[in-house]
Amino acid sequence: MRRGIFNVILGLFLFSANSVYSQDPHFSQFYSAPNILSPSLAGSSGGTRFVVNYRNQWPGISKAYQTYAFAADLYLDTYKSGLGVVFVTDKAGTASLNTSYLGLQYSYRVKLGDYWQFVPGMQFTFGQKSLDRSKLIFPDGSGAGSTNGNLDYFSDTRANYIDLVSSLFLFSPKMWIGLTADHLLRPSFSFIGERSFMPLKIVNFGGINFWSERSRIVEDSRTASLCYRFEYQNGFKQLDIGAYWYSSFLEFGAWYRGFPIFKNKLTDSQFLDSDAIVLMVGVERGSFRISYSYDIQLSSLAGYGSGAHEISLMFEMGKVFGCGSKYFDCFAKRKGIRFNKDLPRELRIF
Repeated sequence: MRRGIFNVILGLFLFSANSVYSQDPHFSQFYSAPNILSPSLAGSSGGTRFVVNYRNQWPGISKAYQTYAFAADLYLDTYKSGLGVVFVTDKAGTASLNTSYLGLQYSYRVKLGDYWQFVPGMQFTFGQKSLDRSKLIFPDGSGAGSTNGNLDYFSDTRANYIDLVSSLFLFSPKMWIGLTADHLLRPSFSFIGERSFMPLKIVNFGGINFWSERSRIVEDSRTASLCYRFEYQNGFKQLDIGAYWYSSFLEFGAWYRGFPIFKNKLTDSQFLDSDAIVLMVGVERGSFRISYSYDIQLSSLAGYGSGAHEISLMFEMGKVFGCGSKYFDCFAKRKGIRFNKDLPRELRIF
């Protein structure tokens, strides 16, 4: 009974216009989905890269959230530019509320002295939201095949939109910081004939590689990093703090998502702040990398949702297009910190 009541609440939560920011698909493995984190990271591997992500959020609730993503990008050294394409689809609820979009990305690298690189980026987004109204069940018990007019309230079950994302990224061999602004065009969508705008979303992220050690026994290096991610949208503020440890073939990570230091206007809903502790493990062999993470819920959903599972696959084809000239180097995930004026700087991105 309690789970059934919760499913009703979840449905209202999904359709609430005041909670529209919650409908943006997201991943806990931020740096395993670099093209989603920032268009400036298109081409950041220095070669050609393919990434697949899958997230099953709240598996304890039937058909809560499932998110799939595919991205491909490359770096063109001659033009000091990165090109990328990303496709994301998110399915929520028993009525199959789907959010899908295709993003076309471009980034450009600017050298600032001997140690810093500045990378502005942009993404044009073509998106669609859809709903299967034949699966809707209303409070009076009516649904598919009903003649009481409830289904007629939905003027349309498909909404297309165009959007724009802009980003800035600054990095050195040891530090990085980025800023992403999404929904710059404030696209509108609605299934009931009203205008409902997507609020502007601002994401600030960064980190520092604060420790590294090279083994004298085997050709291996170990590095540790501290990271953060801050999101602001429609009065909602969330700070995520994370840390990573990795070697040339193995990595571990942990994030505290929703660090409870901000007073949000929707705090009383208990859906915000102290969201989850995310534990990650990844294995890398040559150009192939696979990682898994699990969200340990800290909110009131812990007794219902059963956390979240996430898997990421990444394949890199190396410096096929010549990344690593002595002026424009890579912000890449391989081998930790390496700095040589005549060789590429390979700075870890998870």
